[in-house]
Amino acid sequence: MFRIYDLRLATSTRLTSAVARILDSEEVASCAVEPDLRRVRFIARRQPADALVRGIYAEGGLLWCSRHDWRPIAGAGAAAQDPGGGDG
Repeated sequence: MFRIYDLRLATSTRLTSAVARILDSEEVASCAVEPDLRRVRFIARRQPADALVRGIYAEGGLLWCSRHDWRPIAGAGAAAQDPGGGDG
């Protein structure tokens, strides 16, 4: 299972630090940053995602945090990887 986090940071410096932590993690599957809102969203497996956010929280400056569990739909990966389009 994966976890999607949406974080808002107090300052641009805190945002930069959080984004650096997130991008350094090999566990993060995707990341989106909105610098003007000091907002970052990312998806990773639950335990590594939780550990990242604990580290970001410990550094200070985390204003808001939202998390949602997400599980891929069974078989969706196989259909997306079929180069023939699945029409036989």
